[in-house]
Amino acid sequence: MRIQRDAPLAVAIEGVLAGMIGALAVTLIGTAGRRLLFGADRAGAAPWDVGTTAVEALADGPDMPPNMNRVTATFVQKVATGIFGTSLTADQQYFAGTVWHLTYGGFWGMLYALLQSSVSVPKRVLGPVYGLALWVIGPGWLVPRMKLMLPPGQQRARINALVLSLHAVYGAIVALAIHALNGKN
Repeated sequence: MRIQRDAPLAVAIEGVLAGMIGALAVTLIGTAGRRLLFGADRAGAAPWDVGTTAVEALADGPDMPPNMNRVTATFVQKVATGIFGTSLTADQQYFAGTVWHLTYGGFWGMLYALLQSSVSVPKRVLGPVYGLALWVIGPGWLVPRMKLMLPPGQQRARINALVLSLHAVYGAIVALAIHALNGKN
C-alpha cells in the first residue's frame, strides 16, 4: 500500500514530526534564553539532580519564565501519582516529561498540518498565529489550572511576552518543518 503525499495520513504524520521538531527547538531556545537572560544560578537545577513537585514548578515566581523541564516533569509526576498511584524518580520524571512534551508538540503539529492543508492562509501567517492560539489554550488557561505554572495575570508582562513569543516561534518552526518535510512551497 502506498500513501499519496497529500493524503490526510501523510499530512498528519508530517505534522507529528514537525510538531516534535518545534517542541524540541522551542525547549532548547527557552532553556538557553532562560540561562542567558536570568543567569545559570536562577535558571534552576538540572532536572536530573532532584525530582520536582508542583510547588517547585511554581517557585520561579512572576519574574521568571517557566522552566519547561520542571513543568513537564511535574505534569508526569502528577499523572503517575494521581492515576497510577506511584512516584517517579527524578530521572524518570525528566525522561517521561521530555517524551510527554515531544508527544504534546507532535499532537499540536499534526492538527496544524491538517489545518494548513485545509485552508489557504500563508504559512508565514498561519504558523505564528496558530502558536499564539496554543498559548491561549496551554499557558493562558489549562497549564495554570493544573498548577504547573503561574497564570498570566500573576506574571510580569515581559514574562508573558516571552512565553507568547516562544509559542509564536513554535508555530513558525512547525510551518517551516512541514514545508521542509514535504518540499512544497
